[in-house]
Amino acid sequence: MPAVPGASPQRQPVHSDADFAHPSHQFALVINVPLVSMGPKNGSTEIWLGTHINGVDSQEGAHGDRASGRILPRILEHRRQVRPPSQPVVEKGSLIIRDLRLWHAGMPNLSSDPRVMLAMIHFAAWYRNPMKLQFADDLRELLEAEKGLQVPVTWTSAEDAMSTYLGRSFGNSYDFNQEP
Repeated sequence: MPAVPGASPQRQPVHSDADFAHPSHQFALVINVPLVSMGPKNGSTEIWLGTHINGVDSQEGAHGDRASGRILPRILEHRRQVRPPSQPVVEKGSLIIRDLRLWHAGMPNLSSDPRVMLAMIHFAAWYRNPMKLQFADDLRELLEAEKGLQVPVTWTSAEDAMSTYLGRSFGNSYDFNQEP
């Protein structure tokens, strides 16, 4: 979002969304779809190419902590000397596909318009993720008709789905750990 009047535009700390013990190989992809064209002026995401191979040892805090996923300053500065980050220009409707483990940061929006982007995480079928989406019962027939589509879901009434969807967890409150 643009900064509120009288406030300085803010950025996120550089972080990885994989702030938990995870495989050393790819297991989840994040798909971002910008709903407006993005660039440095309106805060396109800063990305650190090649950092998907770093583990949780490069991060501050434990899973669930406010600092979880943040990259330790000394490691961040070392990486900056090897390969600095980039902040790409991305057209509206493009697909951005990144490894969940890749270091990145939300950047300040210096424009007066909101920068809106959808984010979806797709896990490998073999990754036993305990998280489930919550969908209203009236979508069940539509989703179950799609053969080959695996949707981990908890069904609820349409009324419950509509009354709770804006109050659900976000950020590091999710648990991506493996089921036994």
